[in-house]
Amino acid sequence: MQKIRTKDLVIIGILMTVNVAGSFIAVATKVPLLLDHIGTMMICLIFGWKLAVISAFASSCIMTILFDPYALPFAPTGMLMIFMVGLFLEFNIFNKLTTPFAMALAVLPGAILGAIIAGYIFGGVTSSGSSIIVRFLINMKLNPAVAVFIVQYFMEYLDRLMSFYLVNNIYKRLNLDTL
Repeated sequence: MQKIRTKDLVIIGILMTVNVAGSFIAVATKVPLLLDHIGTMMICLIFGWKLAVISAFASSCIMTILFDPYALPFAPTGMLMIFMVGLFLEFNIFNKLTTPFAMALAVLPGAILGAIIAGYIFGGVTSSGSSIIVRFLINMKLNPAVAVFIVQYFMEYLDRLMSFYLVNNIYKRLNLDTL
């Protein structure tokens, strides 16, 4: 395992701040996106999935303390998602499959877990803007568990795919020798 330097901790702290800021924007505006793991994906690309998983949990703790009481119960979903992304990066799955298809697979376990948490702990209503869509589907007589899963999966998929493209493009332009 590589030694973590002080400047690495500073970079990780800044990227965790990106997570918190993105989540705050999503919660405050009620957009049906999460925006809470942009920094974590960059940590995964730069430092690997192990530090990224720890950072995902720490970011959720910070969000819970500052503005989103729903963040901590959903911490395992972000941790599982970043673990899957890390494995996919390690085994070059994003190069073997198209990125949208690979991300659809990488997001699936976390979305299932997120749907279980949202549906059974919170009844489908959380701080996310997607709760409005869940309520609409339930009012249309869709099974609540199915409604939560459908919304959770597509919201996480779109959010993570956009985040991955953004982070991957930034990462490719970084000069890692200077970090």
